[in-house]
Formats: sequence, structure tokens, C-alpha cells
Amino acid sequence: MGNLTDTQPANINHLNVVNFEVNFSRLPATEYFCQRVSIPAVMLGSTVQPTSFLNIAVEGETLTFESLNLSFILDEDLKNYLEIYNWMLALGFPQEYSQFASLKDSRSVSEYASMFSDMDIFLHTNKSNPNYKFTFNDVFPTSLGAVELNTTATSLEPIIIEATFNFKGMFKVEKIT
Repeated sequence: MGNLTDTQPANINHLNVVNFEVNFSRLPATEYFCQRVSIPAVMLGSTVQPTSFLNIAVEGETLTFESLNLSFILDEDLKNYLEIYNWMLALGFPQEYSQFASLKDSRSVSEYASMFSDMDIFLHTNKSNPNYKFTFNDVFPTSLGAVELNTTATSLEPIIIEATFNFKGMFKVEKIT
């Protein structure tokens, strides 16, 4: 039988949900007003291996990642909303070449690469020190939530906008030392 201390975790502090930082190379205004971000769920499919007596569940071979969801406070000048809106417009159906040209980034290797952005999420310890870094490559927006205006509101709560992003491949998790 193992020693009781062998079963105890070395760090008993829980993850502080309000102690994070988002770095989005393409969306500086959205990054500043970020309120919530969801690290996507990861699913590994499974299949069934039939046998004479019993069907046995076995692991699959393909990982599936959910979308990355982000919520931000709408700023007075709509700068953060327009960052995402104009990006989506350029990716989707631009009405003129200048809208698509706005995707062009002089640092990009190719025009195709400039259509995407990298994103990092830093999780901090309870003492506000960076602890883990989640890196998402080739992120692009897939939805931008509605802006709800309401003259019957009884308090001046900020408008929170939801945005959804997809990314290519997997995300990387690194321990910051």
C-alpha cells in the first residue's frame, strides 16, 4: 500500500478563472477589452471492435477540437467590433479589392498566411505570475455576435459581444518557467 503523501498533489491551489491574458496579434482592441475566453474542448472519437461475445470500445484515431469562443466589452468607437467585422468581410465576400487587401500583412510569408492570425492565452498563478501558455495558430473568425441596444435598460451595463474563431491544426500548451 502506498504512502498517503504519494497521493497528494504538489500544488493544491485551484486555477484562478479571472487571472488570464489574451494576446491576439491581429486584434489589439479586442484583446484589451476581452472578458471571457474558452479554451476549446478536445474529443477523441471511439469505435467498436466486434468480438464473438462482446463489442469492445476502442480509442479512435482522430482528434476533434471545438471552436474558440471569446467575449469582449464593446468600446465606444466600435473599434474592437470593426476589427473582427472587417476581417470577416475580407475573408467572406468583399465588395471591392481594398477590403481583401486589408488582410495583407507585410510580415506575412504569403498572402494566404495573412488571412489568419496567431493567438496566445496565458494562464496566471494565484500570485499573478504567468504559468501556462496556450498557442493557437492560423486563427480566423467564424461568427460575431449581435450588438443589442435597449432604451428600457435600468442600468448602464456594458455591451458584451461574443465572437467565435476556428483554428488550423491543434493548439499547443506550454509550461512557463
